[in-house]
Amino acid sequence: MREIGLAGAGAGAASSRWIDASRWAAIVGACTVVVSPPLANAAIVLMLACFFASGQATTRLRQAVRQPLAIGAAVVVAVVALGMLWSSAPWSDRLDAFYTWRRLWIIPVVLALFGPAAWKQRMIVVYVAVCALAAMISFGMVAAAARLPTALSDPAGTLLRNHSTQSMAFAVAALLSLWMAGRPDLGRAGRGAAAVAVVLFVLNMTLVTPGRSGYVALAVMLLVFAAASVRRRRSLAMAVTLAALFTGALVFSPLARDRLDLALQEWQSAQTAGQNASMGVRAVLYENTLELVRERPWFGLGSGGFERAYATHVKDKYTDWRILSSGDPHSQYLFFLAEQGIVGLLAFLAFIALALADRGDGGRTRVIAAAMLLAWCATSLLNSHFQTFAEGHLLAFFLAAMLARPVADLDR
Repeated sequence: MREIGLAGAGAGAASSRWIDASRWAAIVGACTVVVSPPLANAAIVLMLACFFASGQATTRLRQAVRQPLAIGAAVVVAVVALGMLWSSAPWSDRLDAFYTWRRLWIIPVVLALFGPAAWKQRMIVVYVAVCALAAMISFGMVAAAARLPTALSDPAGTLLRNHSTQSMAFAVAALLSLWMAGRPDLGRAGRGAAAVAVVLFVLNMTLVTPGRSGYVALAVMLLVFAAASVRRRRSLAMAVTLAALFTGALVFSPLARDRLDLALQEWQSAQTAGQNASMGVRAVLYENTLELVRERPWFGLGSGGFERAYATHVKDKYTDWRILSSGDPHSQYLFFLAEQGIVGLLAFLAFIALALADRGDGGRTRVIAAAMLLAWCATSLLNSHFQTFAEGHLLAFFLAAMLARPVADLDR
């Protein structure tokens, strides 16, 4: 009997090691999605392999799939899968459209892994550390060039995948640093380091990384964090202070002001512009996408059907740059309307509502999840950040990790 007990204990220890390895792989995946898709994909594969090798997968998933977040993700995946049936696009395009939503597939696994509060905190600390290193190298690149970047075409200081991804990544890092700075259990030194990191990220976003999406995301996340910290004076004071710092940096940064002014000018001149521009393209895309939506409002063009339908729609309508086709209307909401119709948009909104309703383990990390989700909702008015590789995976990892619940008898 004693030998059997020892064997069981050994098997349990081995199982736990596989789970811990899977968690570390998930943390690596969350950190590398903003750096290198191949590295991130390798980390995700390793996460899944370790998870299913642990012998605990069934027990853990049984709880995870019952959480509102997992249910919402399943609803979106199901609607996209059904949309393949009535799409007129080739099956290769339909399957590509379905595969695009693979970031939602990992949500149940991450929910099953990150129940313990210590592992949530490890993900936060490692991500902030990686982004802090990236921000310091970014400033070093600027110093080596002996000048601040002056325009979007000027790459000085852009270290991550592109300026937009870097801005979004640093906005999330600023939120996480702010959350850490308000944690009494981190000690004075830890809170001080987190506060310094917040300033580092904000200054990089405004002086070096001209990402308008990052500006919007950080503004929304600060509002959510402040609203959730009304009864916590220290956290509220830090959120207000950071908001003031961020606003002041935007006002005094020529690069940030120019990027915001340029967006307005491009939008207003979209119909008369002689060449395509970031916001001008969006204005044209929205107009034509809405025309396609009116033709098939309820179930849309089907999964993978947007690009071909859009190209056909504009072929005889324009003779200039506006004839350019696109597989993405640069609005997540319009994308669902176009490909899955009103039914698809309702499924997407249900996913958001269920994620916001998910209380996780009842801890404060739920604030991080809500802040990130609402920030993505805001930036996705003018982008498709829920399905782009870096931004989509980053959100999926942190939503699931921050809302994960401990599994009884396994997470002690």
